Amino acid sequence: MAIPFPENLRGPLVALRVFSAEDAQWIHVACDRPEMAQFITGLPSPYTLADAEAFVRYAQKAWELGSSAPFAITASDGQPLGAVEVHFNAADAGHAGVGYWLRPEARGRGAATEAVRLVSAWAFDKLHVDRLSLITDPANEASQRVAERAGYKREGLLRAWHPTPSGRRDSLMFSLLPSDQLR
Repeated sequence: MAIPFPENLRGPLVALRVFSAEDAQWIHVACDRPEMAQFITGLPSPYTLADAEAFVRYAQKAWELGSSAPFAITASDGQPLGAVEVHFNAADAGHAGVGYWLRPEARGRGAATEAVRLVSAWAFDKLHVDRLSLITDPANEASQRVAERAGYKREGLLRAWHPTPSGRRDSLMFSLLPSDQLR
């Protein structure tokens, strides 16, 4: 079941929109970096233009199928900054996950925090989600700071949580409940 795209999902720093075919080039450049593959499980490395084109097709199809809600993060002037996504749990409609990444040149200015806050509020208010989870690599301190600034609570270490080509890796779990929101 398709999810209607939210109108006017924006804040002072960022606006969220659907991905388009024109986004593939900047996604390719942003994701073809070793640190991206280090922290995003399953991201191909090297990351090719074909990988970026496949991601855009996935993002568009996800909205049609209602399987997840991937957004392009842009600056207020339309400059692309990164991505944020709400991943739905097919087994539990009250639970969803949030993931995000930014281009290196877009980091450190609050864009990821604002994007996570925007999609979190939308998921609670419009999709009636009861719990949002956010998982980071223990070494990704910047992502952990984004989660905490967005109001997520650190729950703990998930040992051997994510499978990777080099073996399972630990992850840190964060969560946000409607009662925690924007405090």
